[in-house]
Amino acid sequence: MASRVGVLAALSMLGVLAGGCGSSAANPAASAKAKQRFLDSVYGQAPDVGTYRTGTQLVSMAQAVCTDLSSGASVQEVADRMPLVEGNNPLPATDLGVVIFSAVKVFCPKYDKLISG
Repeated sequence: MASRVGVLAALSMLGVLAGGCGSSAANPAASAKAKQRFLDSVYGQAPDVGTYRTGTQLVSMAQAVCTDLSSGASVQEVADRMPLVEGNNPLPATDLGVVIFSAVKVFCPKYDKLISG
């Protein structure tokens, strides 16, 4: 329960901080440029995330976020599911919030209303 609250708090805070950010990239398997924008966003907001995941792993997580949202999952469901698929070393709640937020902003901005609410 505490980690859910942490993720939601992180997403709320990030929504306020990055209110004007956005992207036209719609495909999670997008260009190298989109992947770099995503990684720059994640590393800029959660510099420690590199100690937990590689860039490739973070992009895979972002793709999973967009896939889950396109399947009708809520942001809360996505946040709850990620630690289950990550295994023994899940990201801290704040870093997970950053990954979800950045994934939506860069790879699937049509779901922006779900995190900017």
